[in-house]
Amino acid sequence: MNITIFLRGLGLGGVERCAAVVGEGLVERGFNVTLVTLGDATNRWTSRTDKLKVVDLSSVWHPKKPWTWLAGWRAARALARQSDVLIAATFLMPLYMAWAATRGLPTRLIGWVHGPLGDLDRNARMNPIHRLACQSLYRRLQELVFVSNHARASMATWLGQPEGAHWQVIPNFVEDAALRPPHYPTNPLRLLFVGRIDVEKQPALWLDTLAALVAKNRLAKLTVVGDGPLRGWVDSEAQRRGLHQLIEFTGARDDVGAFMQRADFLLLTSWFEGCPLVVLEAMKAGLPVVSTNAGGVVELFGDEPDDFVAAEATGTALAEVILAQEPKHPALSARLKLRSHAFDAPVLLNRWAVLLNTRPVLDAQVQ
Repeated sequence: MNITIFLRGLGLGGVERCAAVVGEGLVERGFNVTLVTLGDATNRWTSRTDKLKVVDLSSVWHPKKPWTWLAGWRAARALARQSDVLIAATFLMPLYMAWAATRGLPTRLIGWVHGPLGDLDRNARMNPIHRLACQSLYRRLQELVFVSNHARASMATWLGQPEGAHWQVIPNFVEDAALRPPHYPTNPLRLLFVGRIDVEKQPALWLDTLAALVAKNRLAKLTVVGDGPLRGWVDSEAQRRGLHQLIEFTGARDDVGAFMQRADFLLLTSWFEGCPLVVLEAMKAGLPVVSTNAGGVVELFGDEPDDFVAAEATGTALAEVILAQEPKHPALSARLKLRSHAFDAPVLLNRWAVLLNTRPVLDAQVQ
């Protein structure tokens, strides 16, 4: 079976990583997988895509150059004709092109939704034209795969309709990580943030959390692995608040696992998440997580999320979770490691294989 996945590029983002590792796993299960990049020719996942076919269309068309649209559509259409299943890995460009390329073809079209779009639009205010276009296509696209139940519910709210009969949830997964030796937190506490330094990650909460811990006579240091447009602001704000000696920036790194081995807590301060890979990595390593109530992340902790999720998105609330975790740190580490087996790669890749091998009966007037 030929599977084609449209995505913007193969950079270091979570969506790109998911496409690479899911594609790799499907190839191991006998599928032929093609990754099609529409906006960026860079491939940061060459070690995971060597058994996949990677096609770059960014040299053929550009969304802001109308004179390239026909050539881009023809190239995408040719790929769609060769595909049994075409997956639009994100909204916007991959969704638009996947829809246009499959019109009138028997190719099965699936949308892959990595986050709560309703939450995203409410907080970041999507461009009105893109909002209308995406909502229109998602209403017509009957088969959707979400990374969390929260993302599925958010889509239904955003579209103003019930959840679709063929909307499935298949969480993300990560490979096994080296298990941290169980131990109680150090002094100072070692906090770790991994991700993009941008508004949706609410970096002001990092400083608020450090300040709240200092106010409670507990010293902590935060290591930030990643980069982004707000790095300069965080640096200057830390200087202004006298916290600059408690925060370290490493930039983007490939060796995140090594930082998790040295950390006491993973700090997640997002205002929304789908199924964050960094939390799954921490769980695999047995690194306790302290998080805001960021949508899909809560589902990762099972039936007892209160040990890991702050009651509100404030530095004081996050600090309280950290201090509450201290005396039971080894037990929480073991709980997360055990819980992480629900997100083992073989289990979830088998669910992908079943999904792709089972074509549902769809409403003819829509699909």
